[in-house]
Amino acid sequence: PGWDASADTRYRVVYTEQYVDGSESDFAYEGTIRKEPVGKELSMGGLTCQNHVGYPYRPLVENLAESDPDLLYFSGDQIYEGNGGYGIVRDPADRAILNYLGKWYMFGWTFGEVMKDRPTICIPDDHEVYQGNLWGAGGKTITQEEWKEHTDCTSGFVQPVEMVNVVVRTNCSHLPEPYDAKPMKNGILTYYTDLEYGGVDFAIVGDRIFKSGPENVATWKGRMDHLKKPLKDPAILEKEGLTLLGGRQMQFLEDWVNDWDGKQVKVLLSQTPFTYSTTHHGGNRMYLEGDLDSGGWPKQSRDSVIRLIHQCKAFHITGDQHITSMVQYGVDEFRDAGWVFCTPAIAVGYPRRFLPDMLGWEVQNRPDHGLPNTGEYTDGFGNKNYVFAVGNPDDLDRHRNRYKLSELKASGYGVIHFDKEQRQVTCESIRFLGDLSKPAEAHFPGFPVTIDLDESAVVK
Repeated sequence: PGWDASADTRYRVVYTEQYVDGSESDFAYEGTIRKEPVGKELSMGGLTCQNHVGYPYRPLVENLAESDPDLLYFSGDQIYEGNGGYGIVRDPADRAILNYLGKWYMFGWTFGEVMKDRPTICIPDDHEVYQGNLWGAGGKTITQEEWKEHTDCTSGFVQPVEMVNVVVRTNCSHLPEPYDAKPMKNGILTYYTDLEYGGVDFAIVGDRIFKSGPENVATWKGRMDHLKKPLKDPAILEKEGLTLLGGRQMQFLEDWVNDWDGKQVKVLLSQTPFTYSTTHHGGNRMYLEGDLDSGGWPKQSRDSVIRLIHQCKAFHITGDQHITSMVQYGVDEFRDAGWVFCTPAIAVGYPRRFLPDMLGWEVQNRPDHGLPNTGEYTDGFGNKNYVFAVGNPDDLDRHRNRYKLSELKASGYGVIHFDKEQRQVTCESIRFLGDLSKPAEAHFPGFPVTIDLDESAVVK
């Protein structure tokens, strides 16, 4: 109470280490609490997916510091299971927690210098809880045997609840109080909340923790989350009771979209886009008609979310997909809803591509810039997507130098500028080795791009 947000304030945290011989040493952590950006613009760095193939990501971190955003958003996968060069521990809980924290420290070692001088929004995704794909089902618990039997594609958390709660606390304990702090049915903590900063109102949700699993609808052989062939009627993937965000988070968003007290712009932050806008997965370019791990399914629930957030012209920012894109959602018609910016991965491990042109798909309404693999496309779930920009990896996705490899695999970061007076959002998508003095070369194709929120249209 009474905090002066109009001036920069230095802070210093001191930790005293006491040794068995009775001696002590002090260690200090220092930084600046910035004055709140109440003027015309607020800028935010958008980051996701820290595979250690590019660790410690030095060129990207230096560019991020030069971009100097007002705040940061880490949308998940701050760790991967292989980070640190050692494996994972599933149980018992105390060893699993220690195993996780060793990988988590790498995140702080890399970005701590940038985070200490600006607010940071951080939420976990699937790899933090050692599940390459996660359908949380509102707090369902499954055994390792069940998880392995269904090829890692059944809903529920396989890690001990105590370990999952450490993941939530390390990522989210600094956020505002949850909208509803009641734990999920198996005791896992919730974190969905809103944060108003500098006139921008951020809704922070988890798009996997309440999501239904593919075992509810899959009838094909092999991985239940991989749709490899087109369906005559994608509606067969719908079923009563399927959910994307869950009833609790939807109630939160219903309240959030109508609360404009002191807010100029509304932004939804989650892990992954509410669409499926890739075509090929992995180094061998496996074609998938749809991925049930994506936010494009369950479609009916997805449509309900998009209709709701479009009531307040909310802009959506995500990560997770390992391929940067700017997409306008469609529900009943193409381009009848808002936009989503998917930031590039900090360091891509598993590459994805969007190559409709190579597949010979008919292009509808390609943007004026004429870039390949852009335009209006319907994904395998029936979602109508207007792909304005996409940053595919290079064909040469192998290199001995880890930084050049990260560049070739389309790694990077995003910067989002909010013009609160004009109600416009400008998104930059910057390559891992981008030279910021040469913007045309530093950005992925089609970026930067500016969206008018009220018109839901590209300005430039």
